Amino acid sequence: MNRYAAMGAVAAGALALALSSVPGQSQTAVPDFSGYWQRGGALPSTFENPTNGIAGPVVDPQPRDGDGIPWIGDFTNPILKAHAADVVKKRGDFIKAGGEDLPAHSLCWPSGVPQVLNLREPVQFLQEPHLVTMLYQRDHQVRRIVLNGEHSKAPKPSWYGESVGHYEGGNTLVIDTIGQNNKTDVDKFGTPHSDKIHVVERYTLSDDKRTLTVEFQVSDPETFTTTWGAKATYRRVAGPVEEVVCAENNKNASTGLDYPIPVSAKADF
Repeated sequence: MNRYAAMGAVAAGALALALSSVPGQSQTAVPDFSGYWQRGGALPSTFENPTNGIAGPVVDPQPRDGDGIPWIGDFTNPILKAHAADVVKKRGDFIKAGGEDLPAHSLCWPSGVPQVLNLREPVQFLQEPHLVTMLYQRDHQVRRIVLNGEHSKAPKPSWYGESVGHYEGGNTLVIDTIGQNNKTDVDKFGTPHSDKIHVVERYTLSDDKRTLTVEFQVSDPETFTTTWGAKATYRRVAGPVEEVVCAENNKNASTGLDYPIPVSAKADF
């Protein structure tokens, strides 16, 4: 048995343990997310509109008929409060003027939720009886979701916050996340959020086990005028997740400009 087959056997064993160890859970109640998943769908770099009729995300209204078209967010989206709309507008103006588009992952920063759904490299799910671990190829970023637990009363803000989850309907994993800091963007367009952001994701496995659809809702009373939702689609792909080590560069994420290089006005000797 090669090492990748062995890894698959270990994952299958962990899932079997999960199925047999969680009271009230059966093999039909826990979807098998083992393997590797990669963003696909109509817009693999950003979110699609939700299917449940609620307000949708900030999108790029430009027709995407080829590469090389800069991604510019629609700052007039009514979900945005005035200060958030101003941030999206300034980022768009900067890019239209020739500035470089620098999402957090290009600077080796954690992406946060839900922007992590826009990472185009594969992700792997490790399912245990009381924990789901999500391993992203991009810079080895990791999320941990405690199953059937409750949120802390006041979790200390962090890049990925505090996530609790549960299975529903035999094909869905629901993840509820609070406690994120305000250092990440919500999407590719620089849409900000506060540390009051609350995200609920629903990962649903298709009947043929080849597609994973994520529908999510976001609320943040300090940034958005209403709760809004969006969708992302993953396709099952061959593994494994590769080793990708990010190297920080000298760009300022908020402006896209280089940090100034120190210059000595006179010799040190």
